Amino acid sequence: MKKNILSLLIITAAITSCSKGFQSQSSSKTASDNTSASTPNNGSTANPESPVGNLQELDFKGQVDDSKGILGFNNALAIDFDKTHGEFIIMIPMPNGLIFSPTGSFVNNPDIRFSPMFDSTGRMKLAVRVPVKYILRGVTEINPTRLPSGEALPAMPAGKDELPSLALQFPQNNNIQLNLYIGINALALYMSLPSSSSLPVPFNITFPIKNKAKTVTSGYLTYVTAKNGYASGIFVSTIIPPSVARILEDHFHLN
Repeated sequence: MKKNILSLLIITAAITSCSKGFQSQSSSKTASDNTSASTPNNGSTANPESPVGNLQELDFKGQVDDSKGILGFNNALAIDFDKTHGEFIIMIPMPNGLIFSPTGSFVNNPDIRFSPMFDSTGRMKLAVRVPVKYILRGVTEINPTRLPSGEALPAMPAGKDELPSLALQFPQNNNIQLNLYIGINALALYMSLPSSSSLPVPFNITFPIKNKAKTVTSGYLTYVTAKNGYASGIFVSTIIPPSVARILEDHFHLN
Protein backbone atom coordinates (compact mmCIF):
# COMPACT_ATOMS: atom_id res chain seq x y z
CA MET A 1 0.00 0.00 0.00
CA LYS A 2 3.01 2.25 0.47
CA LYS A 3 4.48 1.66 -3.02
CA ASN A 4 4.33 4.09 -5.91
CA ILE A 5 3.63 7.06 -3.66
CA LEU A 6 3.92 9.59 -6.48
CA SER A 7 1.20 7.84 -8.47
CA LEU A 8 -0.91 7.63 -5.33
CA LEU A 9 -0.60 11.35 -4.70
CA ILE A 10 -1.71 12.15 -8.24
CA ILE A 11 -4.72 9.83 -8.03
CA THR A 12 -5.79 10.96 -4.57
CA ALA A 13 -5.46 14.61 -5.48
CA ALA A 14 -8.01 14.01 -8.21
CA ILE A 15 -10.32 12.19 -5.80
CA THR A 16 -10.22 14.83 -3.07
CA SER A 17 -11.06 17.56 -5.58
CA CYS A 18 -14.41 15.88 -6.39
CA SER A 19 -17.75 17.16 -5.10
CA LYS A 20 -18.90 15.90 -1.69
CA GLY A 21 -22.66 16.33 -2.07
CA PHE A 22 -25.00 13.74 -0.59
CA GLN A 23 -27.80 12.31 -2.69
CA SER A 24 -31.14 11.13 -1.39
CA GLN A 25 -31.88 7.41 -1.46
CA SER A 26 -34.94 6.03 -3.20
CA SER A 27 -35.63 2.52 -4.41
CA SER A 28 -38.47 3.84 -6.58
CA LYS A 29 -36.06 5.71 -8.90
CA THR A 30 -34.57 4.17 -11.98
CA ALA A 31 -30.83 4.25 -12.56
CA SER A 32 -31.25 6.99 -15.16
CA ASP A 33 -33.29 9.07 -12.71
CA ASN A 34 -30.55 8.86 -10.11
CA THR A 35 -27.80 9.59 -12.59
CA SER A 36 -29.47 12.81 -13.66
CA ALA A 37 -30.22 13.99 -10.11
CA SER A 38 -28.19 17.03 -9.11
CA THR A 39 -25.41 16.67 -6.54
CA PRO A 40 -24.87 20.06 -4.87
CA ASN A 41 -21.40 21.13 -3.79
CA ASN A 42 -22.53 22.54 -0.46
CA GLY A 43 -23.11 19.13 1.10
CA SER A 44 -26.89 19.45 1.18
CA THR A 45 -29.30 16.75 0.13
CA ALA A 46 -30.05 16.44 -3.57
CA ASN A 47 -33.43 17.10 -5.13
CA PRO A 48 -36.32 15.47 -3.22
CA GLU A 49 -36.78 11.88 -4.28
CA SER A 50 -39.97 10.11 -5.29
CA PRO A 51 -42.05 8.91 -2.34
CA VAL A 52 -41.24 5.46 -0.99
CA GLY A 53 -44.18 3.59 0.44
CA ASN A 54 -42.76 1.70 3.41
CA LEU A 55 -39.64 0.57 5.22
CA GLN A 56 -39.23 -2.65 3.25
CA GLU A 57 -38.85 -0.70 -0.01
CA LEU A 58 -35.86 1.28 1.30
CA ASP A 59 -32.30 0.21 0.46
CA PHE A 60 -29.84 1.42 3.10
CA LYS A 61 -26.81 -0.57 1.99
CA GLY A 62 -23.81 1.59 1.09
CA GLN A 63 -20.52 0.31 -0.33
CA VAL A 64 -17.19 2.12 -0.62
CA ASP A 65 -16.36 3.14 -4.20
CA ASP A 66 -12.58 2.61 -4.19
CA SER A 67 -12.45 1.39 -7.78
CA LYS A 68 -8.76 2.27 -8.20
CA GLY A 69 -7.87 0.11 -5.20
CA ILE A 70 -6.03 2.87 -3.33
CA LEU A 71 -7.03 1.57 0.10
CA GLY A 72 -8.25 -1.82 -1.04
CA PHE A 73 -11.76 -1.05 0.23
CA ASN A 74 -13.66 -1.26 -3.05
CA ASN A 75 -17.25 -2.49 -2.54
CA ALA A 76 -16.71 -2.89 1.22
CA LEU A 77 -20.07 -2.49 2.97
CA ALA A 78 -19.89 0.60 5.21
CA ILE A 79 -23.54 1.50 5.86
CA ASP A 80 -26.54 -0.73 6.48
CA PHE A 81 -29.80 -0.84 8.43
CA ASP A 82 -31.31 -3.67 10.47
CA LYS A 83 -34.99 -3.32 9.61
CA THR A 84 -36.05 -5.90 12.20
CA HIS A 85 -34.38 -4.26 15.20
CA GLY A 86 -34.41 -0.68 13.93
CA GLU A 87 -30.66 -0.13 14.07
CA PHE A 88 -28.29 1.71 11.75
CA ILE A 89 -25.03 -0.18 11.21
CA ILE A 90 -21.99 1.92 10.40
CA MET A 91 -18.78 0.05 9.58
CA ILE A 92 -15.09 0.81 9.17
CA PRO A 93 -13.14 -1.71 7.05
CA MET A 94 -9.80 -2.69 8.56
CA PRO A 95 -6.65 -1.87 6.56
CA ASN A 96 -4.62 -4.89 5.52
CA GLY A 97 -2.70 -6.32 8.46
CA LEU A 98 -4.72 -4.54 11.16
CA ILE A 99 -6.65 -6.75 13.57
CA PHE A 100 -8.97 -4.81 15.87
CA SER A 101 -11.88 -6.78 17.24
CA PRO A 102 -13.32 -5.36 20.48
CA THR A 103 -16.89 -6.16 21.49
CA GLY A 104 -18.98 -4.07 23.86
CA SER A 105 -21.18 -1.03 24.21
CA PHE A 106 -20.91 2.66 25.03
CA VAL A 107 -21.01 3.15 28.81
CA ASN A 108 -23.80 5.72 29.00
CA ASN A 109 -25.67 4.30 26.01
CA PRO A 110 -25.55 0.51 26.40
CA ASP A 111 -27.93 -0.02 23.47
CA ILE A 112 -25.24 1.40 21.14
CA ARG A 113 -23.05 -1.64 20.55
CA PHE A 114 -19.82 -2.35 18.68
CA SER A 115 -18.28 -5.60 17.49
CA PRO A 116 -16.14 -7.05 14.69
CA MET A 117 -17.88 -8.10 11.50
CA PHE A 118 -16.79 -9.98 8.39
CA ASP A 119 -18.13 -9.35 4.90
CA SER A 120 -18.64 -11.88 2.13
CA THR A 121 -14.99 -11.54 1.06
CA GLY A 122 -13.71 -12.26 4.57
CA ARG A 123 -12.60 -8.67 5.25
CA MET A 124 -12.78 -7.66 8.91
CA LYS A 125 -14.71 -4.51 9.82
CA LEU A 126 -15.56 -2.75 13.05
CA ALA A 127 -19.34 -2.33 13.15
CA VAL A 128 -21.33 -0.05 15.44
CA ARG A 129 -25.09 -0.57 15.77
CA VAL A 130 -27.05 2.59 16.61
CA PRO A 131 -30.81 2.45 17.39
CA VAL A 132 -32.85 4.61 15.05
CA LYS A 133 -34.16 6.75 17.94
CA TYR A 134 -30.72 8.36 18.35
CA ILE A 135 -30.48 9.31 14.68
CA LEU A 136 -33.94 10.84 14.49
CA ARG A 137 -33.78 12.58 17.87
CA GLY A 138 -30.06 13.17 18.30
CA VAL A 139 -27.91 12.88 21.42
CA THR A 140 -28.42 16.00 23.51
CA GLU A 141 -26.55 15.22 26.72
CA ILE A 142 -23.08 15.75 25.24
CA ASN A 143 -21.41 18.77 23.67
CA PRO A 144 -20.63 19.10 19.96
CA THR A 145 -17.07 18.20 19.05
CA ARG A 146 -14.70 17.65 16.13
CA LEU A 147 -12.07 15.08 15.25
CA PRO A 148 -9.61 14.36 18.08
CA SER A 149 -7.07 16.58 16.27
CA GLY A 150 -9.49 19.54 16.35
CA GLU A 151 -10.23 19.41 12.62
CA ALA A 152 -13.77 19.85 11.32
CA LEU A 153 -15.48 16.58 10.47
CA PRO A 154 -14.62 15.63 6.86
CA ALA A 155 -17.28 15.03 4.20
CA MET A 156 -20.30 15.88 6.31
CA PRO A 157 -23.41 17.78 5.15
CA ALA A 158 -23.52 21.58 5.43
CA GLY A 159 -23.69 22.82 9.02
CA LYS A 160 -22.61 19.45 10.38
CA ASP A 161 -18.89 20.05 10.89
CA GLU A 162 -19.47 19.66 14.63
CA LEU A 163 -21.70 16.92 16.04
CA PRO A 164 -22.20 15.45 19.52
CA SER A 165 -19.67 12.67 19.98
CA LEU A 166 -19.42 9.52 22.07
CA ALA A 167 -15.78 8.51 22.48
CA LEU A 168 -13.98 5.33 23.51
CA GLN A 169 -10.27 4.57 23.83
CA PHE A 170 -8.61 1.17 23.58
CA PRO A 171 -5.11 1.54 25.09
CA GLN A 172 -4.55 -2.22 24.87
CA ASN A 173 -4.91 -1.99 21.08
CA ASN A 174 -2.23 0.52 20.00
CA ASN A 175 -4.21 3.32 21.76
CA ILE A 176 -6.87 3.16 19.07
CA GLN A 177 -9.63 5.70 19.63
CA LEU A 178 -13.24 5.37 18.51
CA ASN A 179 -15.55 8.38 18.12
CA LEU A 180 -19.21 8.02 17.19
CA TYR A 181 -20.89 11.23 15.98
CA ILE A 182 -24.68 11.48 16.14
CA GLY A 183 -26.80 14.41 14.96
CA ILE A 184 -30.35 14.78 13.76
CA ASN A 185 -30.44 12.58 10.63
CA ALA A 186 -26.63 12.42 10.59
CA LEU A 187 -24.26 9.66 11.67
CA ALA A 188 -20.50 9.24 11.48
CA LEU A 189 -17.79 7.01 12.93
CA TYR A 190 -14.08 7.75 13.32
CA MET A 191 -11.36 5.28 14.25
CA SER A 192 -7.72 6.25 14.74
CA LEU A 193 -5.06 4.00 13.23
CA PRO A 194 -1.72 2.74 14.55
CA SER A 195 1.35 4.05 12.75
CA SER A 196 1.85 0.68 11.02
CA SER A 197 -1.44 1.21 9.14
CA SER A 198 -0.84 4.85 8.17
CA LEU A 199 -0.34 6.09 4.61
CA PRO A 200 2.51 8.52 3.77
CA VAL A 201 0.22 11.14 2.24
CA PRO A 202 -0.02 14.83 3.27
CA PHE A 203 -3.77 15.23 2.80
CA ASN A 204 -7.07 13.49 3.44
CA ILE A 205 -8.45 11.05 0.85
CA THR A 206 -12.22 10.76 0.40
CA PHE A 207 -14.21 8.00 -1.32
CA PRO A 208 -17.99 8.02 -1.92
CA ILE A 209 -20.20 5.34 -0.40
CA LYS A 210 -22.79 4.24 -2.95
CA ASN A 211 -25.60 1.78 -3.46
CA LYS A 212 -24.85 -1.49 -5.26
CA ALA A 213 -25.76 0.00 -8.65
CA LYS A 214 -23.46 2.98 -7.91
CA THR A 215 -26.24 5.42 -8.82
CA VAL A 216 -26.78 7.00 -5.39
CA THR A 217 -24.20 8.43 -2.98
CA SER A 218 -25.33 7.95 0.63
CA GLY A 219 -22.12 8.76 2.48
CA TYR A 220 -18.34 9.01 2.42
CA LEU A 221 -15.27 7.22 3.73
CA THR A 222 -12.32 9.52 4.40
CA TYR A 223 -8.77 8.51 5.21
CA VAL A 224 -7.65 11.25 7.63
CA THR A 225 -3.91 11.87 7.56
CA ALA A 226 -1.87 12.32 10.75
CA LYS A 227 -1.88 15.93 11.91
CA ASN A 228 -0.95 18.06 14.94
CA GLY A 229 0.60 15.08 16.68
CA TYR A 230 -2.57 13.00 16.28
CA ALA A 231 -2.62 9.65 14.53
CA SER A 232 -4.22 9.07 11.16
CA GLY A 233 -7.66 7.48 11.01
CA ILE A 234 -10.71 6.45 8.99
CA PHE A 235 -13.96 8.44 9.04
CA VAL A 236 -17.27 7.11 7.69
CA SER A 237 -20.32 9.38 7.43
CA THR A 238 -23.90 9.32 6.19
CA ILE A 239 -27.10 11.35 6.42
CA ILE A 240 -30.75 10.30 6.38
CA PRO A 241 -32.98 12.19 3.90
CA PRO A 242 -36.07 13.79 5.52
CA SER A 243 -38.48 11.62 3.55
CA VAL A 244 -36.71 8.47 4.77
CA ALA A 245 -36.70 9.81 8.33
CA ARG A 246 -40.47 10.21 8.18
CA ILE A 247 -40.89 6.57 7.15
CA LEU A 248 -38.64 5.46 10.01
CA GLU A 249 -40.53 7.62 12.51
CA ASP A 250 -43.85 6.16 11.42
CA HIS A 251 -42.64 2.56 11.35
CA PHE A 252 -40.88 2.66 14.74
CA HIS A 253 -43.53 4.92 16.35
CA LEU A 254 -41.18 7.79 17.16
CA ASN A 255 -43.59 10.62 16.31
